[in-house]
Amino acid sequence: MKDIMVTPIVRTSVVEQAISRIYELIRDGNLKESDRLPTERQLSEMFGLSRNSLREAIRVLDILGIVRVDQGSGMVIDTSRVSSSVTSHLSFALLLNRHKLNELFEARLLIETECAGLAAQRATQDEIAELHRVYAEMVAAGLNRGKGIECELRLHSLITKAGRNTILEKILDSLGDILRESRAATVPRNGVSEGTIESQRRIIEAIEARDVPSARMLMYKHIADVAERIRAATLAVSALTTTVTGNDVQGVAGHEGGSHG
Repeated sequence: MKDIMVTPIVRTSVVEQAISRIYELIRDGNLKESDRLPTERQLSEMFGLSRNSLREAIRVLDILGIVRVDQGSGMVIDTSRVSSSVTSHLSFALLLNRHKLNELFEARLLIETECAGLAAQRATQDEIAELHRVYAEMVAAGLNRGKGIECELRLHSLITKAGRNTILEKILDSLGDILRESRAATVPRNGVSEGTIESQRRIIEAIEARDVPSARMLMYKHIADVAERIRAATLAVSALTTTVTGNDVQGVAGHEGGSHG
């Protein structure tokens, strides 16, 4: 008998089914932002579901920022909170998986490179002046590592804001804690490196000159260089840990051998 590929049956909960039905209702009914959904009783009858299951589905959609429940006036399609709800879950996941810093830098290469290009197109003169001011603070910080890290974070934040893309801005804002941790892992003990200072200077100059390709290229190179430092540091720590662990094992083995002699 020939091998037959059989697709397994995927079991879905009643709540998942309710969410799918509400999605279909929004899609097929051509509902849009601020439109009201039918009442809880009407939806329960339409879907043939219990009110409790329906409430759970609505609660999930509320948490995800798809609908808003107005007490006394029903359910409204409101996606204004979607980006915040999605990025908050992303930030939480990254904080629980700090070893995924490489993936974080891959994301930064995509997002911040584009933000730099957008900033070169859209930054106002006031925003460019602020970039120069914070850059000067970073240079003046010298050996003050904490101050240098703070200024470097502010520069990236200012460039993102100058790009005027609120979705990209919210994604990076939500990663604030993990981005701060990544700086702690890459900034030398004696402060922000000369390489980073030079990179930031050139990025700001490209933005001021409205040189979109250069702004993108310089930001990409800056983040790629930092990612390489992270990778090198990770490999060094791994090698050191292996060496120390190996020595400990050898020491224990030698001690045990001696005690039995």
